[in-house]
Amino acid sequence: MSLGYLMLYLPLLIAVSCVIGGTRHEKPALILDQILRNAAWITTFMLGIYAVLQVVSWSI
Repeated sequence: MSLGYLMLYLPLLIAVSCVIGGTRHEKPALILDQILRNAAWITTFMLGIYAVLQVVSWSI
C-alpha cells in the first residue's frame, strides 16, 4: 500500500468519525470518545478486508 492511499484514507476517516460522533452526542467528551471508537472500528474493519484480499491474491 502506498503512502498516497494513506493520505486519502486519513481525512476520510477523520471526517466520517467526526460526523458520526457529532450526530450521536452533544457533550464534547462523549463526542471525542465516539470519534475515537469509530475510528478504531473503521480501521480494524478496513485492515480485515485488506488481509482477506491479500490472502485471496496470494492463492490466485
